[in-house]
Amino acid sequence: MKSARKKAKAVPKFIGRFNPAEAQALGRIFLKITDSGRLDRTQFRDILHSTFDMNDDSLMDRIFRTFDHDSDGYLTCNEWLTGLWIFLKGNVTEQTTYCFQVYDIDGDGYLSKGDLFQLLKSSLRPAIAKAMPFGQRGGNEQTPADSPRTARSHRQITRGQTEEADKEIDLDLVDEDKPSGGPTAAVMGNNEDDPDEGPRDLSEMALGLLDRDMDGRVSLEDFLLSVQNDYLLMEILGSCLPSGARAAAVLAALSGNGTLPISIPPPST
Repeated sequence: MKSARKKAKAVPKFIGRFNPAEAQALGRIFLKITDSGRLDRTQFRDILHSTFDMNDDSLMDRIFRTFDHDSDGYLTCNEWLTGLWIFLKGNVTEQTTYCFQVYDIDGDGYLSKGDLFQLLKSSLRPAIAKAMPFGQRGGNEQTPADSPRTARSHRQITRGQTEEADKEIDLDLVDEDKPSGGPTAAVMGNNEDDPDEGPRDLSEMALGLLDRDMDGRVSLEDFLLSVQNDYLLMEILGSCLPSGARAAAVLAALSGNGTLPISIPPPST
């Protein structure tokens, strides 16, 4: 135990673009929330939820996997710091690469049409629940705090594949009292017998929008080129970065009083 904590205390003064105060504060926070010098998946998800307002369980699991460079199921202090400096301070190329890694479900270096379908289906789930009659909703459905950002990305898919640019699709402005056929139905499809119709159609559109070399799949190079042309495409398949305001608040807290603006989860037993 002592050797693990001693090793974790060797926090570099500079990690990426963190200044010394930020890096040391994050190192102290890491020690506070771990007993063994390793951060587990549950603790990490608690931090993503309470600090960065993330609610999508599957997306949070993939974010953890992207931070966990050695794939041992835990984050070391260096993995924690390295992941967070891209998360909070990375440039466009670094954050786009990070988003691609989060979206790459099977880790093969490509986003297939199946990957796109699964990701879009997951990111649309809160809007689907919101549009359903109350009695038909699942008990654990939550609408992410940053859903307008995801909705804007979904609009980019449809704008890139149709001439009907005036028919904007605002998932975050859905009126529950309106009958089917409104803006949510425009994205998800009107076929009640096939709830996957909307995500499947969106995945086809997304593939056409992102597949720059037309080989039927999206490579990292395809994704980088697409985001260079339209920054909103970075999180087209789900929000996996904090908003600018949230990132600024976290960095201000780290530089100010050396804490995260959260309730620190206790170490796992």
